[in-house]
Amino acid sequence: MATKLALVVRTDLDMGRGKIAAQVAHAAVTAALAALDGDSFRRWIEDGQPKVVLRVPGAAGLDEVITRARASGLPVELVHDAGRTQVAAGTLTCCAIGPAPTDLIDAVTADLTLL
Repeated sequence: MATKLALVVRTDLDMGRGKIAAQVAHAAVTAALAALDGDSFRRWIEDGQPKVVLRVPGAAGLDEVITRARASGLPVELVHDAGRTQVAAGTLTCCAIGPAPTDLIDAVTADLTLL
């Protein structure tokens, strides 16, 4: 069973490329640490830690993806910015879904496009 980690980023915040990279890294690290002792993590490591970075147009789109992922029983980690640079403190910038079976993640994220 293939696994992956999906990282979903808001595009309405006009974050620079470096800021987006940092937010996605926060999400990936948090998701990996949260899954560290589980079977999905082990399989994800064995699969080569596949990741996909996807976009949503705004907060409502991200909230919808988070709700669908949680309803499907998928692990979800949220990233709220510290407010030191480009966005206000507490702003929800992105989320990580997984690591989990690819088909379960795809069922939630299939309508999203790559960043």
